[in-house]
Amino acid sequence: MLKIQLPTVIDFQPAIAAKDKDDKSILMIDVRFSAMYSSPNINILKMEQYQHIPFLMFVNSNVMRIFKSPTFTEVARLDTKNVLEHYDAGRIEGIIYQSTLITLTQSWLRDLAYHWKSETPPYIKEMKEIGLFTLLFDGKTEEL
Repeated sequence: MLKIQLPTVIDFQPAIAAKDKDDKSILMIDVRFSAMYSSPNINILKMEQYQHIPFLMFVNSNVMRIFKSPTFTEVARLDTKNVLEHYDAGRIEGIIYQSTLITLTQSWLRDLAYHWKSETPPYIKEMKEIGLFTLLFDGKTEEL
């Protein structure tokens, strides 16, 4: 029987950029839906080219990991389903597309920025503690 070796190391490849109210990039997000990248502890390389961006995030179907530049220290680790089910509980269990994971991640970031869905979006306290909430306030996201 052929056994597939899952990757333990990947290169950081952003799919989403979050910008502050002045249109300055504040967060780059690498989103990986595939089960191949579902390990909560996958090593992420090539983040150094984003040293000028205050925060980087890696999102897979299990975990959202937030890193602070320029040292790329992991400052938060969130359960992906706990964050995103707030925006579409019916679809979170059955996510079958990369685009759905991207859309729901953007919904959460926009809720943090504008409170369009709730006064207290999931993990708002943690985002305030690491300093990301203030940067996201009145900002926007865009797919790359």
